[in-house]
Amino acid sequence: MSLAPAARSLLIGLAGGVVAAVLGMPLAWMLGSLIAAMLVSLGGIEVSVSKPLRSLSRGVVGMLLGASVTQETLSRVSDWPLSLLLLVLGITLICVLATAYYRYVAGFDRLTALSASLPGALNSIPMVAIELGANPRQVVLPQLFRVALVILLVPPLFSLWQGLDVTSTTGSSRGSGWWGEYLWILLAGLPAWYFARKLRFPIPDFLGPMLVSAGLSMAGYSLVLPVWLFALTFVLMGTSIGARFHKMPVSQLLGTGGHALAGTLVALAASVVIGLCIHWLVEVPLPVAMLAVVPGGVAEMAILATALGVDPVFVTAHQLFRSILINATAPFILKVLGVKRSN
Repeated sequence: MSLAPAARSLLIGLAGGVVAAVLGMPLAWMLGSLIAAMLVSLGGIEVSVSKPLRSLSRGVVGMLLGASVTQETLSRVSDWPLSLLLLVLGITLICVLATAYYRYVAGFDRLTALSASLPGALNSIPMVAIELGANPRQVVLPQLFRVALVILLVPPLFSLWQGLDVTSTTGSSRGSGWWGEYLWILLAGLPAWYFARKLRFPIPDFLGPMLVSAGLSMAGYSLVLPVWLFALTFVLMGTSIGARFHKMPVSQLLGTGGHALAGTLVALAASVVIGLCIHWLVEVPLPVAMLAVVPGGVAEMAILATALGVDPVFVTAHQLFRSILINATAPFILKVLGVKRSN
């Protein structure tokens, strides 16, 4: 990726973030950059964020999340087995309901319907499904809509529901002034990513830095980002998601996109049911339970939880568990369906 397109993409994201901040939108830097990149991409102008920058932003999010780990949050780990079991049931419910919609309402074939409904990684699930013979557009659009809609809808809905002001992405636990605190911790991100990759950790550029930052936080060194770096991280995340709509025909958005929207809403409704069950049975706050089960991306939901002040450790642990479970089992399930389809 050359310098000119990279700079253009960043400027588009920044412009969207500035406009959103002026308008007082929740999580303005992320949502503004996402919307701006999406609109420009749909207009045919290429917007992209390079893989190194995406990895860098995930690493920063991981370190930001690790900084929120305390003795109090770790003392609640004993409550997680029940909530993780409920999460597995929730994933199953989401897949059954969304697959049924895509299969019998939208008319997708069985392999494509299941592939579109799996709340897994946006990069891995479509790749595996398409290789096995699923319809590319009918798989990619629902997966893309799922992540984009969660990020667009959750902050404003949370703001209305809780009555909190989330128009700012700064705060004492997230960003402070122009210099931040303990910024030297960021230097540990690269070796942490390297060793996490060598140990074959899932999402090593996210999980490695998170674990190092968590350890340092427990030792009394809690990273606080400067406001400009925190905002830039949001811009990179939002721009990279919006860029995925590049050159997508309007007819496709209105056709397959309509079914993708409906299927995503079905998945979100199922998530609400499971979130309520976790809230009632595990006795965690309802906002925490909801963010833990909403099928967004791991890094995206982690940064939302941090920005919204909602127990990011609990949320990320459950989001990471969902991602690992789906990405570990989906290839085998889809392969069985692919073989049956070919026969």
